[in-house]
Amino acid sequence: MRRLPVSDEDRRSIAAWFVKWASLVAAVDFKRVREMFAEDAIAFGSKVEMVTSREALEQEQWRVVWPTMENYHYDLATLEIAMSPDRLMAMGAAIFHSTGLHQDKTTRFERPGRVTATLMREAVGAPWYCTHSHVSLKPDTPTPSHFNRPETS
Repeated sequence: MRRLPVSDEDRRSIAAWFVKWASLVAAVDFKRVREMFAEDAIAFGSKVEMVTSREALEQEQWRVVWPTMENYHYDLATLEIAMSPDRLMAMGAAIFHSTGLHQDKTTRFERPGRVTATLMREAVGAPWYCTHSHVSLKPDTPTPSHFNRPETS
């Protein structure tokens, strides 16, 4: 079996979802990103083994990580998509880039990683909501970053 073809419309809408997500991570905007995730989202991350709610994901992962980095963005050239036959569920995987700050507070370093997001929507053309995410750093990337950027909004 191979993945189903993905329409240009669906590829654009999923890429746009990733662009918006990255912009909100980069802006440390927890309020607006909540709208993009299901209340009962399931997630794995660098700070959580597994959570099963958007609230826990925000408190235990997002708020611990997002303020500590800069320049978060996805390399959309790496975006891979798997689409369900009814086009109501999709999985997107991509490489991300960000900048970290060493403990000396003067030396920056690259923080590349990868992300997988499972997205669902109520109808074709409706907004996508993330029901599962897994974000992790590329192996051998220094883990702690010491920026302390404020929350937006």
